[in-house]
Amino acid sequence: MLSDIAKSLSRRVWKLQRSYAKRVHIAPLLRSIPADAVILEIGGGYNPRYLKTQNPNVYHLDHCTTEELRAKFSADPNVANRVGNIQPIDFVFTGTPIETLMPPNLKFDLIYGSHVLEHQVDLIAHLQSLEKLLKPGGRVIEMIPDLRTCFDALRYPSVTSDALVVHLKRPAIHQGKQVFDGVSRALDKNLGHRMHRADFNGVRFSNGLKHAYDAMQASELPGQNYVDTHAWAFTPESFRLLMIELRLLGLVRLAPTFVSPPYGNQFCAVLERTALDLADMSQSTLDGLERERLALAVQLRV
Repeated sequence: MLSDIAKSLSRRVWKLQRSYAKRVHIAPLLRSIPADAVILEIGGGYNPRYLKTQNPNVYHLDHCTTEELRAKFSADPNVANRVGNIQPIDFVFTGTPIETLMPPNLKFDLIYGSHVLEHQVDLIAHLQSLEKLLKPGGRVIEMIPDLRTCFDALRYPSVTSDALVVHLKRPAIHQGKQVFDGVSRALDKNLGHRMHRADFNGVRFSNGLKHAYDAMQASELPGQNYVDTHAWAFTPESFRLLMIELRLLGLVRLAPTFVSPPYGNQFCAVLERTALDLADMSQSTLDGLERERLALAVQLRV
């Protein structure tokens, strides 16, 4: 009985939170994008936000061609009815930095990705590419899963050292810790709102621990094919902390100017390129970032 009451309250809070965040934060943000803005949408698949019929200057980048996307999703009965939404793909990701796939003079007012950041192999290199592709004053808008709302709910947030290890190795596919964490902690429940204690009743891990370890070892062998996984897991606070630490390390100049509260199964982050390199920052700016870094680390710990 108490479990049912807790679930009901959790759903009501989630619905109110989602409605508020969408109305107050997300809808005005998305409305602020001019129709003629030069946009790059990454990984829109069968559910793109920006359509070429409505946004004449939108480009789409995905992991395969238009025809291959249509064939892939036509074979999935859960989404086959949405194949008509697939936009003509302008750039196909090949594993190289995405800025090498397009003309060098093509820059964007907006780079948009929904539930794609967590799939990137080298997160730091991906952020560096986005930074290079922005026009002055341009923005990156990322819709990012909140790990607490989906099958990642029993994972720990990804930390800066995770991203640094991958960036130093520069692998072509997901490897090691990312594979093990993604496979070993995946749950058979994907509620789409923040999971509380009552929501875990009856939950099971989707994969055995030995299977996760085998997948981890296989991913480290040469010549392996790419296998998709949630390589990175975030909450709004852990994402902000990661971005601050990467900036303090001089690895990225993208800074979050807005990170929304969680709503539904995600949160929204707006990133903009900062004017100053690390070496040019004033001591007061550095001190402010360090204070924010400490506050976020404490918030995550307690």
